[in-house]
Amino acid sequence: MKNLTKYIILSLSVVFLLSSCEDDILDLEQRDGLPASLVLNNIEGLEATMFQVYERARAVHENMQISMYKQCGTDLVKSGTNLVDVNAGGMLGMNEYNSGLSASSGEIEEIWNAYYASLANCNRVIGNEIVPNDDAEAANIQRFIGEAYAMRAYLNLELVQRWDNIPLSKLLPEGEEPTTDAPLEDKSVIYDLIISDCKAAIPLLQPRSNTTGVGAPSKGLANLLLAKAYMDLGNWAEAAKAADAVVNDGSYELQPLDNIFGTDGGKTGEESNNEIILSWVFDPAISNRAQRTSQMYVPLYDRIGGVQRTMEQGGRAWSRLSPSDYYWSLFDEEDGRLEAWHKLHWYFDDEANLPEGKQLGDIVTDEDVIEQFGVDAIQRRYIEPTTTKHWEDGTYGRTVGEAEGYRNIIVYRYAEAFIIGAEAHWRNGDEGRALQLINTIRDRAYGDSTHHLTSLDQETILEEHARELGHEGHRWAMLKRLGLLVDRVKMYNPNAAPNIQPKHVRWPIPQSFVDLAKVSQNEGY
Repeated sequence: MKNLTKYIILSLSVVFLLSSCEDDILDLEQRDGLPASLVLNNIEGLEATMFQVYERARAVHENMQISMYKQCGTDLVKSGTNLVDVNAGGMLGMNEYNSGLSASSGEIEEIWNAYYASLANCNRVIGNEIVPNDDAEAANIQRFIGEAYAMRAYLNLELVQRWDNIPLSKLLPEGEEPTTDAPLEDKSVIYDLIISDCKAAIPLLQPRSNTTGVGAPSKGLANLLLAKAYMDLGNWAEAAKAADAVVNDGSYELQPLDNIFGTDGGKTGEESNNEIILSWVFDPAISNRAQRTSQMYVPLYDRIGGVQRTMEQGGRAWSRLSPSDYYWSLFDEEDGRLEAWHKLHWYFDDEANLPEGKQLGDIVTDEDVIEQFGVDAIQRRYIEPTTTKHWEDGTYGRTVGEAEGYRNIIVYRYAEAFIIGAEAHWRNGDEGRALQLINTIRDRAYGDSTHHLTSLDQETILEEHARELGHEGHRWAMLKRLGLLVDRVKMYNPNAAPNIQPKHVRWPIPQSFVDLAKVSQNEGY
């Protein structure tokens, strides 16, 4: 077999174009360290190659400049007080739609490169020619191929939703030299492949209950991706059918509100609860591969006199993002999600620095902050309420001085299938089934059936989508699909409202790729 470096270069099509020289590809080989004897000629090679699919795709959440890019730029979020500390080409530009959201953004290029690197490995697994030694080995090969189909669908869906115009990643035949010919495909070609890959994956994958855990693709994942793709295409009947397949998958169960985003019990405890369809898995034993989401929604509460930094209060605070006023307007006090998934108040807990007249345990009020900083001070935002869906405690050894964490990142959960299914059935003319699905979510939120919806429209679905899935990274694609991204950002995202333009419904293609492949840039960039 040829040496690995040569093999990798020959294996990649689009990924070869991601850098102007071979150094990046060589660095990838040296860092990941896959021995040539294990690459695509035995089961170990397939497993190692699939590991690289997950490793490269999740790596975007290890970069503090882009770790929560999916949450940016919607009607549910505004800039935190310290988003200005992020690179202009990273989450700052992605949330505020300023000049940093450009083709020269290194952060946009990093996301593009990571996903195409993962796609290349999916192609390698799907195209393997391993001859199994026995039935058990044949079954494992088919499982890895199923995982590769599902992940290729996921990656292509992420790319086409964000950029619209993308090249199709293909596996080069052995012996062919890579070229700079990587034309942008029509969206219909990409969606055809996504749907084909999902359908190929479903019979090859096991239900989640029979997989190795939340980090492994399952039938439920493939069906959910299929539903999302059909929603983008406006095929409501097929989207409803795919969503129902997830809802009726016996592997999943809606969990108590307090159990979904916690870390009790560690990786085999709440982080493996039966509502999760897919998570990016992080291991605290690998200290140099931490994720960078835990601190992003934590306001700078610890800068207020009398309030100390503790895990109970939020740990280290970075204040990059904050829920929008519109988001908060959607909840009523009886909705259990309000208390379960948010921190609404901060408390005086630093006895040595208590302001005069305050007691330990008193809620910090706006008046308290004004007294310390003044009526016009930005510090009044230091106690604004926030989501706790991404917070991490000390379960994995995180301390109050650390910004990084090792909790898993939930990519998809079971509840989303109910929201997608409700919209799909409603648009397909079956409001009864739609109400059944969306009211199941509301039953959990309120603890009983007294808050059932009796009719649906688009705005009602958007509101329930926000309450249930807000700040989990699904809003941008939904608003784009509905043609509402620009209007709703102007209405509800104060930092982005002056800047967002029609061109921003798609991101700029990295200029390095445009120059090398000689393709057209997305309009407006």
